[in-house]
Amino acid sequence: MTNFVQANRLKTYLQILVILFAVLRLGNYFIQLLPLQILSCAIMLLVIVYSLPKMDALTRRVILAMFLIGGVLLVISGASPVQWLIALLKNANLATLLICAPMLSAPFFYEDYQSDLKALAQVKMQNLLSFCVLTMVSAHLLGVLVGVGAVIIIYELLNPFQKLYDAETPFLKALSRGYNSSGFWSPAWASVIVYSAYPDVKWTTIVPIAIVFTILFNGISIAGLYLETRQHPDRYKTLLPDRETKIRWNKIVTMLVLAAAMIGTILLLDKTTGWDLMLIVPAAALVFPLLSATVQNHWQGYKKGMVKFYNTSLIKVQSQVALYAAAGFLGKAMELSGVGAMIPKLLPQWLIDYPAMMVGALILLMILPSLAGIHPAATGTAMVAALVPASLGLDNYTFCMAIIFGWLITILASPFSATSLILAGNTGKSNWSVSVAMNWKFCLVTLIVFSGLISLVGPML
Repeated sequence: MTNFVQANRLKTYLQILVILFAVLRLGNYFIQLLPLQILSCAIMLLVIVYSLPKMDALTRRVILAMFLIGGVLLVISGASPVQWLIALLKNANLATLLICAPMLSAPFFYEDYQSDLKALAQVKMQNLLSFCVLTMVSAHLLGVLVGVGAVIIIYELLNPFQKLYDAETPFLKALSRGYNSSGFWSPAWASVIVYSAYPDVKWTTIVPIAIVFTILFNGISIAGLYLETRQHPDRYKTLLPDRETKIRWNKIVTMLVLAAAMIGTILLLDKTTGWDLMLIVPAAALVFPLLSATVQNHWQGYKKGMVKFYNTSLIKVQSQVALYAAAGFLGKAMELSGVGAMIPKLLPQWLIDYPAMMVGALILLMILPSLAGIHPAATGTAMVAALVPASLGLDNYTFCMAIIFGWLITILASPFSATSLILAGNTGKSNWSVSVAMNWKFCLVTLIVFSGLISLVGPML
């Protein structure tokens, strides 16, 4: 009983510390004070220390290795205490974004919109391909709003229907690819760190291109699924829709309006304030649920959403804070020690003359380590911190889009990403079978296509 009480007390302390850390970082954006930075760094380290024992062994080893290697690099380079502080807080703003971002999804649970999404699936899916399209679109839109939680929600909602077709593999492909395509433009993905690293690269400029890329990315997936169904025409049945189920279209429209309002809030803040995206998303996460509750008169739903955020999201985010803090620390240590400047030398010099191949090489530098368990947060953050796009023959927009695409395709291919582990846990399959084994052909095709597109589009922005 005493251990239970102590565990609950520690859990409460950690939740309060996470909130305090986010508040300090938001305040530090406007008031640049060294004591505030030291205090927020101390709180972050406390959260990391208490969170490490609860992580799986692989994640814990990766985090400790990044801190160890980064520390050794800083010691060897004779870094000052201020440089140590800067390295530790390299991804502090990103951690703040990840802490606050789950609040953005609260308005989408003020009412039971999920039942209407389920009804849409029951009524409108005529064949396997239309079902896969519905799965893909739902996973993408929900992924933009709630992050990796979309994988769990859409799986639970639509998995019963894939059984009607005996089509688990096409369903998992549509689900994982649809969700990962949200990484092209979602402000809640950790890959938005590129906008902080390169202030001249604007999220609002990339979004239109990202939406086109999203359509193409999912279009390639749909084409692959179509060919798969054509090769096995007798494997998947065509079903009659359930005519008794009614779709409440007003609820579907409300969901779309809420999604547009959320994106509009972020765009409005971006255009009117001049703030960094790392501050805009947390600010929108504070304002948007409150405004939605006011307009819709859903104060009870707002309270439940905040309780859920406190009891669930603040617990889950602690491991993310540790992971991204370690990745940022290593990336900054590589930059300060000069090791980062050596990375371009690992790439053949002739690649500079071929931007498409250079983009492909950068993406592969993110994918390959992930197959050994290194999270794209580690490689992506280190590359953003250590590489100078000009030294690779790339402009900033091309480099940033390469990192964004590399980030999302790495999560799709990696057996150790949260997406793969969630699917493996729900299906009973191995994490390898629901990641690289299931998606390697798709990843190869999109790697080739988007390496060329990014190298062409980037210089035009």
